[in-house]
Amino acid sequence: MPRINTFKPNSPAPHGMFAGRLSEIEALEKGLNQTKSGNPMNFLITGERGIGKSSLMAYIKPLAISIIKSPDYENFDFVAVNVSISDKTNLITLIRLIERSLKREISKIESIRAFMENTWGFVQRIKVMDSGVEKIQVVEDPDLVIDEFAYSLSETCKRIVNPERGETSKDGIVFFIDEADNANPDLRIGYFFKAVTESLQQNNCNNVMFIVAGLPELTEKLSVSHESSLRIFTELKIKELKVEDRLYVIDRGIEEANNINQEKTTITDTAKSHISTLSEGYPHFIQQFAFSAFETNTDGVITDEDVLDGAFKERGALDAIGARYYASSFYDHIKSDEYRQVLSIMAESMNSWVAKKEIAEKFSGSDQTLNNALQALTTRRIILRNSSTRGEYRLQQKGFALWIKMFGNRGK
Repeated sequence: MPRINTFKPNSPAPHGMFAGRLSEIEALEKGLNQTKSGNPMNFLITGERGIGKSSLMAYIKPLAISIIKSPDYENFDFVAVNVSISDKTNLITLIRLIERSLKREISKIESIRAFMENTWGFVQRIKVMDSGVEKIQVVEDPDLVIDEFAYSLSETCKRIVNPERGETSKDGIVFFIDEADNANPDLRIGYFFKAVTESLQQNNCNNVMFIVAGLPELTEKLSVSHESSLRIFTELKIKELKVEDRLYVIDRGIEEANNINQEKTTITDTAKSHISTLSEGYPHFIQQFAFSAFETNTDGVITDEDVLDGAFKERGALDAIGARYYASSFYDHIKSDEYRQVLSIMAESMNSWVAKKEIAEKFSGSDQTLNNALQALTTRRIILRNSSTRGEYRLQQKGFALWIKMFGNRGK
């Protein structure tokens, strides 16, 4: 009977495999407790792709909605609202997504349902720009829309915190807003959060918490939209997992597999070490390399050969990771083969610092093209510039370098 592979590379880390992030968890739990007590805190979770931002939010949500208990605080019982932002999300879409999620969570009670319909009626009245040929309607003033949104949100929160008709009291509302770095300039995301949080305070609503996650460039997008918007957040910068946490994740995956499967699986220390090193401490990458090693193994003992074969073969772990994280940077975000040549040259040094002079010696284009390439690649955060040594650059991850060397010339 085929074994069930319990590693999950295509989704946030399962709760039982979550490891590390103790300081971040403690900060978020403290924020929940503060918000429950009427002193709201908001958090910004930033980090590179695959580093575990979504997994951290997925871990905190069950704490917030009382599915599991915090070891340091009493049970929390918030209403949780999940929203993901795309590059096409505008102000009206964002508000409608929030309203829809809130209705799903709290409109199961008849009295609350009627309250929601009345309180959020403004959403149905918003005039949206029509894309048809026959008519074009004018979008309502964004400031008025945000004001009505904040008022409706504050009234809803106050109603569930202080119920009127015997409903169960809630601690407040916590928003989990993911992929916020996708926000386009028209959304004015920094202004949105600044205006909403100020309006909530003015409406005497103190039990709403925003947890916003995105790539590092999110902080700049917030600041450009409203220079003081960052002040309303406590930023948690997510880094790579420590080695002991990586090994814990692997052990938990094997343990869970053995709880499910009749055929038991073991893994050698060398194999675990390879997975740890290849992953560079990125939780998603740990799941992918472990998943591929598990799939490659045929005798119930995962060895370093299984890990390496599963990692580097075509359609293996590195190929899969590249399709999700690297291919768009290498192909879609770069329209010039000469720019891609710069990345290929840098990949020879993995993710070590490379002097511009070294790149120029191997580059076939002009000096001006090389300057343009380095500027564009740095601006798009595909490569990093050394802030302490002028004229040095590097790729962000060894995995990106390996993928370029093994699969980058394959084409789209």
